[in-house]
Amino acid sequence: MPQSRSRRGSPDSFGFEGSGDEARAWLDTVYGTELRVSSGLGVVKHDRIDHGDVVFDHVRIDASYSFDSDPMPMLVVVDVLSGMYEFAHDGVTDRITDGGSALVAGWDMPFSGSADHPVQRTTSLSWDVMLAAVEDADPQHPRRHIIFTSYVPRSPAAGARWRATVDQVGAMLPGDATPAQEHAAARLLGHTLLHTFANNVVVRPSLPGEHADDVDDSPSTVQRASRIIEDHASEDLTLGELARECNVTPRALQYAFRTHLGCTPQDYLRRVRLDLARQALRDGSAETVTDAAIRNGFFNPGRFAAYYRDQYDENPGDTLSRTTTP
Repeated sequence: MPQSRSRRGSPDSFGFEGSGDEARAWLDTVYGTELRVSSGLGVVKHDRIDHGDVVFDHVRIDASYSFDSDPMPMLVVVDVLSGMYEFAHDGVTDRITDGGSALVAGWDMPFSGSADHPVQRTTSLSWDVMLAAVEDADPQHPRRHIIFTSYVPRSPAAGARWRATVDQVGAMLPGDATPAQEHAAARLLGHTLLHTFANNVVVRPSLPGEHADDVDDSPSTVQRASRIIEDHASEDLTLGELARECNVTPRALQYAFRTHLGCTPQDYLRRVRLDLARQALRDGSAETVTDAAIRNGFFNPGRFAAYYRDQYDENPGDTLSRTTTP
């Protein structure tokens, strides 16, 4: 049965553990649609933190199954922590394994697919948040006619940037977050989503110097800095250089990151680099741990291994061995 909800100011936090028809009904209810799961579900464990316009879920499903879903009432991104998903939209199927991300629902998009014992984090954003993000990106755009041309990140760095932003926003929002804090977090996530998945609103990433509003310690400064980090993650990017590209002082840049992501720009850059290194170890593009570390800006093997263990709770060599083991 669902655990009782507890409310401490904002947000709502609640969870569920169950199986079979009970689990199926629970997932339909919390995601606001009919998933039409074709086979029996094993044990489902679900925890949610609901900030209104932004909802964070952690879900574990101990089963292999397929699904055919109606559109969901919010735009939903799945980050796969382990297991596998296949999502089909518009005749295109994307296969997502641990460490990957996919845009799976929203904007009147039905979807289907299959899963194999997935453990996932989902981030859901309301229509109001996404329409505001569209207006920020292009005030002249007919806001209700956004078209996504890909449902996976447009590059490995874009995916790393998305996951790093969700990590930090989720960690820094307090249990008693004010409406203003929740609005700022939602605005940042909406903007990041538009720059992660290819669409007809953001035709290309914004370049340094293009927006006059990116010159303070507001979320727009974090947005600009994160886009620069995405484009130059593997390069020797200092705080001073990043601040200059954003047209702010290093102090203002640090304050913006502390305010809106709860970390320093250096912490965020390291998180993006670690994600890219993990992708390289998982997909076989790096033959050794040292190769993955160096190509992503880590030149001290011991320090890289320590950062990696702290972030992923395993040694980088363990990740590589799963890729290379027949």
